[in-house]
Amino acid sequence: MAITGRELWDMYTKSGKSFFRLRNYAEATRMFAAALQVAEEFGPKDPRLGVTLNNLAHAHQMARRYAEAEALYQRAVEIAAREHGNEHPDAAVCLANLAGCYQAQQRYVEAEPLYRKAIGILGKTLGDEHPSMATLLENYASLLRKLAHEAEAAKAQEWARSIRGRGAPTGSMLDQLAKDIRAAMDEPLPK
Repeated sequence: MAITGRELWDMYTKSGKSFFRLRNYAEATRMFAAALQVAEEFGPKDPRLGVTLNNLAHAHQMARRYAEAEALYQRAVEIAAREHGNEHPDAAVCLANLAGCYQAQQRYVEAEPLYRKAIGILGKTLGDEHPSMATLLENYASLLRKLAHEAEAAKAQEWARSIRGRGAPTGSMLDQLAKDIRAAMDEPLPK
């Protein structure tokens, strides 16, 4: 009995996530790259392609291979915009991921408009009180503090707190990314 593409993609993706949780980014990258090869066969309209691009980019980002991560995030943004439109939650997630990559590289000025756009899209599509909005706002507040925009950062942080205070569940697709990015931002860049 032959293994299907779907089963193979699922196996590589699950393995990649397991290695990622163990912070073994080299093996996570290898598994996500294999999943990407399979996902490419599903075609550009298949949601697994975008998911896989983001997973692989995230592994590269955490391993501080920013050029590779940026290229993959940009491709994910392009696919999300082409397949769903610029005002779709998937596009917002991809923009937020790219912004996080820029933020991890201390490219704050490039990250800010991407966060703003992602916030605008999520607000329009999912609502200003959606749980994913809280994570996005926390990341945006972190960026604003780096830019010394304390008043605006405080507003974004308070908005995020108010969403979380309503009992909004955590565990969204942005929550894990936010935790990982914040951890990476606290570490100095290699010389």
